[in-house]
Amino acid sequence: MKILLATDGMPHTDKTVEYAIDYASRYKAALFILYVICPDRDKMTAYADGKDTVEAVRMKALSQEVGVTTMLEAGDPAETILKISDRIDASLIIMGASSTCTESRHRPLGSVSSKVAQDACCSVIIIR
Repeated sequence: MKILLATDGMPHTDKTVEYAIDYASRYKAALFILYVICPDRDKMTAYADGKDTVEAVRMKALSQEVGVTTMLEAGDPAETILKISDRIDASLIIMGASSTCTESRHRPLGSVSSKVAQDACCSVIIIR
């Protein structure tokens, strides 16, 4: 089983990260951690934030003996999550209900998770 965890590193995603690690541990699944670099952010700052975020999650997962792969990808958040999900043949996507990318574009709260849930070829768990 392959689980894709999409995270933006914000404090509201802590519960999502814990849920994904627990789920992967319980079902002996591989955990793929994805941080999407939004096109409207400074690339150097966003890359540094993303690297720090995936490394922190990786360390938490490893402490629970969960196999981890980390990824930083640039692009539209929903489209990138869907693309990576297909690329790794994910069995499940776990993500939060909101992110800084959507807030900065003044989209309705949860538009990324809604699009992913609607268009994904696998199951999606959205954590609030």
